[in-house]
Amino acid sequence: MRINRLYNNLITTASATFERAEPNIPIVGLFSLIGFPIFYFIWSYLLPQPYENLSYRLINAFISLPCLFYKYFSGNLKKYFPIYFFIGVLLVLPFFFGFMLYKNAWTITWFISNLIALILLILLIDDWFLTSLLSITGYTLAFLVVQLLDGQVQFTYFQWMYVPTFLFLLIGGVIVSHRKQIANQTKISLLHSLSASIAHEMRNPLNSIINAMGSVQSIIPDKPEQNATGSDYALSKSRLINLHDVVEESTETVLQANKIIDSILTDMQGKPLDPKIFKRVAAKNSIQSAVSSFSYSAPEDRTLVKNLASTNFDFFGDKDLFIYVLFNLIKNALYYKDTPGFILEIATETGPAGNTIKVRDTGPGIPASKRERIFDSFYTSGKKSGVGLGLSFCKHVITSFGGRITCSSKENEWTEFTIHLPLYNSKPVEKLKKEILRTKNILVVDGNAANWLIAEKYFSEWTCSVERAENQAQAISMLSHRRFDLVLMNIDMPDTKANETAKRIYMGEHTGREHVAEHNIPIIGISALPRLELKQKALDMGMNGYISKPLTRKHVLSLFEDYFFSEKKPIRFNDIILKNRSVLIVDDNLTSRKFMSTILERMGAHVVQAENGEQAIKRLDENDCDIVFMDMEMPVMNGVDATQVIREGTCFRTFDRFREIPIIALTGNADAENIALTKQCGMNAHIGKPVTTSELAQVLSFWLDR
Repeated sequence: MRINRLYNNLITTASATFERAEPNIPIVGLFSLIGFPIFYFIWSYLLPQPYENLSYRLINAFISLPCLFYKYFSGNLKKYFPIYFFIGVLLVLPFFFGFMLYKNAWTITWFISNLIALILLILLIDDWFLTSLLSITGYTLAFLVVQLLDGQVQFTYFQWMYVPTFLFLLIGGVIVSHRKQIANQTKISLLHSLSASIAHEMRNPLNSIINAMGSVQSIIPDKPEQNATGSDYALSKSRLINLHDVVEESTETVLQANKIIDSILTDMQGKPLDPKIFKRVAAKNSIQSAVSSFSYSAPEDRTLVKNLASTNFDFFGDKDLFIYVLFNLIKNALYYKDTPGFILEIATETGPAGNTIKVRDTGPGIPASKRERIFDSFYTSGKKSGVGLGLSFCKHVITSFGGRITCSSKENEWTEFTIHLPLYNSKPVEKLKKEILRTKNILVVDGNAANWLIAEKYFSEWTCSVERAENQAQAISMLSHRRFDLVLMNIDMPDTKANETAKRIYMGEHTGREHVAEHNIPIIGISALPRLELKQKALDMGMNGYISKPLTRKHVLSLFEDYFFSEKKPIRFNDIILKNRSVLIVDDNLTSRKFMSTILERMGAHVVQAENGEQAIKRLDENDCDIVFMDMEMPVMNGVDATQVIREGTCFRTFDRFREIPIIALTGNADAENIALTKQCGMNAHIGKPVTTSELAQVLSFWLDR
């Protein structure tokens, strides 16, 4: 068994060595073919030596000849050539030079020639073990052959100084070769670890995309037969909407996968993570996403993970990277799922000094001697398939968030990883935000110098770069020459054309160069108009938001949170912000609910769903909703009856806003009779199906403000 293992290791080493030597093989053949005959004449006539043999040299040149044509080999010739190569190297380097050294009775010329031959062997055979093996074998065989042919080996010109010189070169060369070999193995290990990490992280998104493709196939019409005559195939509007949703979700999945891969590569290069991607993240929602979306190897594994995150808090970081951290901790813990009584718990704690997330499992624990090293790169303990990068990357991610991750354990009982994160409004987070804001460019469009000075002061306090345009024409010109991240526009200026300017910016007319294609710059209107009038005017102009004068530090911080540090995508045109708003959607059609939920959640709303009127009443009693979208025709209880019951309020135990909550009808019949019916039952307004984004925005803007 041991002999077989040694043999297999030798074959593996030889194969790897041959691969490294392969590019130099033709050069070896060329030099041997020329060198052996030439040096015969040098050592015979120019610098005569006691012994020379042309026939023997020509034999060695012939042995090296196949190396010259190696690249043209194929089939069995190429398959078995490595064996020939190592035998040939043995014969033409250590054996030949050893043989000539012994036959020439250790002359200084042949001693130096042997040193050169040894250097060539070390360079060609980039492996300390094979170099030593070939050297010892070659010189020993040469000694025995000379002893057999001549009866004894002559040491006429031998000097004892040869021994330490030769050994120094051999041992030094072996050490250098060994260190080089270790360096190569480290690089290979690094590449294997990197590929393993990326491959692991690609499984979840690829599985999601596969599922998405299945959804697409269920939405689109069946694939026609090859001989089918029809050329047009119908696709309903609801299916088309569903199709767009699937494509958008898949695109988001791919972007998340790219982010993880980029972050892994950044970590492997020893660079810090770019804080530009950091946003305000809700811990509880992220934990739930990680637990529900983790790729469990078996369905029953899901029951082993207990989400005990009872308290919620916000932290500053990246949701995808944070979920990746939790994935690693869950994966590491589930490796020991066969431990009797195994369970994995994830809990949250909040406090004045900071927030923590604890991931505790009842696995075998980690010995105290190994706990300090588990966050080191390439260190793994107790796992056969581990590459030792997961926890190192986890530490890198959490540290970049301004936090830290620690491990405590009791052998044979439990292991607990604790993620410590700073409070959202703490100094470390403020420092990270300023680092991000240093890269942001703000354009203030205002002809009033006093207003400009105030804006410049407040934005500059957060290290932003602020510039001023005195009118809309100048703003368009500046936007065409520089990238801006936010536009603050005074709509009270005389002869203002803010509506036209906003539209031109959104349409990309300001783009003067291809790499400044910023069609999605948030535009904020600022005015002294009354709040409701200002809001409607900003909405009509297609702006993203509005600010009532005077501009304050609180306004500036709110802009940062909404447009730079929010997880939601930048809002455009008639979209509105529904931060901290809860919307109830009542519709028996799942596709309609999903479509509206997607839009509302992107605006920042918390969405609650119900399939009929009875469920809607229960949801209102359980959730503090701000507005209701009610389908008119539903089974169990329709929208008209449900609205009447809600307005009476007698069915509720806790909900007390039943008289004032806005209820918006969703109806496919927009005739006068149905509109009158919505008002009679107590609904506030109606939207015709299918619902558009702009209609949702207008209704929400009006009724939520009231």
